Amino acid sequence: MSDTIGDVIIIDDDSGILEVLEVYCQNLKCFRNIVKAKDGVEASKKLRNQEFALILLDINMPRKSGVDITEELKRPDHHNKVENIIVVSGELNSEIMAAVIQKGVKNFLVKPFNETQFQEKVKPILKLS
Repeated sequence: MSDTIGDVIIIDDDSGILEVLEVYCQNLKCFRNIVKAKDGVEASKKLRNQEFALILLDINMPRKSGVDITEELKRPDHHNKVENIIVVSGELNSEIMAAVIQKGVKNFLVKPFNETQFQEKVKPILKLS
């Protein structure tokens, strides 16, 4: 078992994706807690109250989008970092990509993906070998 490196938040309105990502995160055996949010409003509250080592973020969600979340994380008083975001989305059009890249997001995981692809994206952010 690896040392724990902190908490992860999974933000997605698709319960199937939430479950898959939760299993993938559990399999890494490095997170203290795995927190889930089913929309952007719920995610905003959790992100304000807690610092996360990794943020898995869907873009297209009801009530508040992933782009809105990245905007919030850019505020100087926010303790979560845009660098810790992986955008997980099935629809990455160039307009959305440009919007989140402009906010500092560098990592994307396009649905569908497998656990190997997931780990290839996550490990460099968490500095795991």
